[in-house]
Amino acid sequence: MSNLRNGSATDPLDEPSAGWMDFAPALALLLAGVVALAVATLAVSPVQGQYLVLAPGAGGARLTDLVYRAGGGVVGLGGLRGIAIAASEDPDFRDALKAQGAWAVLPSSRLLGCFTDERGARP
Repeated sequence: MSNLRNGSATDPLDEPSAGWMDFAPALALLLAGVVALAVATLAVSPVQGQYLVLAPGAGGARLTDLVYRAGGGVVGLGGLRGIAIAASEDPDFRDALKAQGAWAVLPSSRLLGCFTDERGARP
């Protein structure tokens, strides 16, 4: 192979190899995007009495039973095992879920995620 500037032969294997620092700008953009998405999701006002329940290792039946024993109902199961949206009008529902074995109980920002309008109603 010849170099067009001086006509000398060049070996493509002599070029420096790519290092992890070459991916730093892409990783920074990815991290910024994930943080922005998390902030935007949490900034939306939560639906009253509705919670995101995290109980890793709990399958659908066990998670549904956990929510039922806490005095609520399951609105929808998450795409991953151990995640559900639960609802109850009981003001102590959040504490009851933790007592039944939920690892984390977070306010749900919208009914079933992005498949609702501003009022929280399903289309």
